Amino acid sequence: MGLIHKIICLTLLAAAFLPAGAQRKVSADVEVKTVAKGKLSTVTKSVYCTSNGRLVTLYKTPLKYYSIANAKGEYQLYNPKTNEVMSQVDKALSSTTDLVSLCMSGRIDDLGLGFFGYQVSGTDREDGYVRKTFSHVDPTYHKILIVYENYLPIYCEYTSPEGKTVSRKYLSGYRQFGRMMLPLRITDISYGSDRDSTVVRTIYSGVKTDTDDPLFDFSVPADAKPMKLEAEAK
Repeated sequence: MGLIHKIICLTLLAAAFLPAGAQRKVSADVEVKTVAKGKLSTVTKSVYCTSNGRLVTLYKTPLKYYSIANAKGEYQLYNPKTNEVMSQVDKALSSTTDLVSLCMSGRIDDLGLGFFGYQVSGTDREDGYVRKTFSHVDPTYHKILIVYENYLPIYCEYTSPEGKTVSRKYLSGYRQFGRMMLPLRITDISYGSDRDSTVVRTIYSGVKTDTDDPLFDFSVPADAKPMKLEAEAK
């Protein structure tokens, strides 16, 4: 077997072990509009995900700053204007909870619930849709229902232990990018105790796969100072 033939075989073998929806690099522009208590706010950002779990987010408006996260929940928030950085470790900040990260790794089926200890506790069908109920070993956690169309989640509902619906999520506009399926529109509705609700609409655009961009490798400058949080804490 010639050297070139061996290289081709090894390349194909490596590709065969990638997750079904895997891409090595994915970037996207994101617009998040939030309506709460009658007020509208908008955040624009770009995300840069790599298959090793690294997630860089460039927030553009209303303020410019960067965040860097990995699968372990190691998180950095960097303000380029002041050259300050905040670092912390929090499982909830893990890159694995990001939607693009979930899609590119082929783990969108449970919307990342397994990362927090949820497991499927029931499956049924209704009007042609598959419905899965997810439960946590801790009874104080919410029960979660996910509805699927063509094996892709299109609806998610959180119910409190008391049986009250506390939030709903709608996923639509699925498109294929390389080997990855990504919903381009997400609508989250959270219900408050005062009967008011918060609506968050997230739109993805400009999705690129396996392209080079220096922001994939962005790191906080070595001379960045610890962020001063005293004012916010008061």
